[in-house]
Amino acid sequence: MAERSKRIKLYDSDKVKDINPETLKLFQKYQIDMSIRDLSENSIKQYNSDLMQWFIYMHDNQFNLSVLEATDEDIEEYYYFRKQQGNNVNRQKRIMSSISAFYKFLRKKKIIKESPVEFIDRPKQGQSVVKQTFLTLDQVSMLREKLIEYGDIQLITYIFFGLSTMARVNAMAHLRWEQINFDERMCIDVLEKEGKIVDLYFSEQVSELLQKLKQFRSDNNINDYGWVFITPYVTEEKCISNGTLNDWCKKAGEMIGIPTLHNHDLRHSGSNILKELGMEVEDIAELLHHESTETTIKHYLTKNKKKIKENKDKFSF
Repeated sequence: MAERSKRIKLYDSDKVKDINPETLKLFQKYQIDMSIRDLSENSIKQYNSDLMQWFIYMHDNQFNLSVLEATDEDIEEYYYFRKQQGNNVNRQKRIMSSISAFYKFLRKKKIIKESPVEFIDRPKQGQSVVKQTFLTLDQVSMLREKLIEYGDIQLITYIFFGLSTMARVNAMAHLRWEQINFDERMCIDVLEKEGKIVDLYFSEQVSELLQKLKQFRSDNNINDYGWVFITPYVTEEKCISNGTLNDWCKKAGEMIGIPTLHNHDLRHSGSNILKELGMEVEDIAELLHHESTETTIKHYLTKNKKKIKENKDKFSF
């Protein structure tokens, strides 16, 4: 008999009241839709339970995102959390179906144009839930050329800031100029997931890009309200959305024939390139703010089979 998947209990009646109000409003509309479709009471109960746990996870770990702001990266992070907690593939599929059905409803109502779950593959038995994409050094070089040619200083700064710091998208969305120390090439006291405060480190090239971006804003009298990455819709209190940053990644990816490029790919790619260049895994894990190197090795680094073969050849007998 197959082993029963571990149940994950995130529900908290006190936290439900504090879930993003936009999310709760859309969730209430979804109740009407499910009722009209005459779903069984048990089906509705299961959908609601799955969605509420997801909402509370976003509340606790992802700055209480609205479902309209959540990207495929944010949802993948949730799936990965569930897998780490012991969910088997079948239970993961059910959770994915519940979230997918909710986004299908939002598309049907023309509230969204594109569902973030479309970019996430459903796992087959024994397969990992999260699909990882890694850019090679050659692809990064090509991307740099294309972005320079495109001429958007903010876009190239964002892409290479993401590759260099390997920061999560929420951290980059909330980054302010006052946190940047150009002398040390560091971003100080950055809010990460689960409320962690971390430091980020960026390259000399990224330092130059950031300073050019700041000067461009000054020369053109652009008020960025202190945020590093902006759109015309940011305010003193409201930063750029994760969804917009993900759109920037797609735009950059399209330039090199990778239209599915998303924010977390910058994190994967930056860490994997450091490994290929010879950095110790322990240092990479520290830069990624992982608790252990196990997570780094398993989910952020690829195996260089050519290098393994070359090393083996040194010991031929």
